[in-house]
Amino acid sequence: MSEPIITLQNVSKSFGQNSSSIQVLEDLSLDLKKGESLALVGASGSGKSTLLHVICGLEKPNKGNVYIKGVNITDLSTDERSLFRGKEVGFVYQFHHLLPDLTALENIALPAMLSGIGKEEAFEISASLLEQVNLNDKKANRPNELSGGERQRVAIARAMSNNPSCLIMDEPTGNLDKKNVENFMNLLMDMVSTREIALIIATHDNNVSSRLDKLLNLE
Repeated sequence: MSEPIITLQNVSKSFGQNSSSIQVLEDLSLDLKKGESLALVGASGSGKSTLLHVICGLEKPNKGNVYIKGVNITDLSTDERSLFRGKEVGFVYQFHHLLPDLTALENIALPAMLSGIGKEEAFEISASLLEQVNLNDKKANRPNELSGGERQRVAIARAMSNNPSCLIMDEPTGNLDKKNVENFMNLLMDMVSTREIALIIATHDNNVSSRLDKLLNLE
């Protein structure tokens, strides 16, 4: 049996507010292996985004440990977590956050170049990913020349440009209509299966959560 890509051990997270604190996550444990997917569901304010940020090391838990590929990222410094995240974690938000002055090809290539990959190789990776997300004819288009669904597909490709071991998404279909959600999920699940990565999606959309292997309801 394969080792988990993501492991949480008794993770708790609270935020201080004046003289008191608000408990957002409490004693949470989970494992996710390569090729497995998890839906995070719950009302707004239930801690979905906080959990995503803890998993990828943007925030540290108050208690517990987070492992990615066996590395305890809670033991890493801020800079070390940032470097590790750039190599092992792809992140896609509800709003694509593509750079408006760059083409689709350039947006996807940028993370690879920032991680030290040469420009020529980064653009080869970018072109291959654009083909995988069925946007080979949109290489030279800037974000404002793409539809909402196309922009999110570019965002997926960008998140995959460093060949991460896990992909984390925060409400990625929130601005898509039902047909685009279906197309998005078909493409996403195919990439997860082919690349054998771990996938976590925070979502309110039953059309998304029903496609994933596991469900965690944060209340």
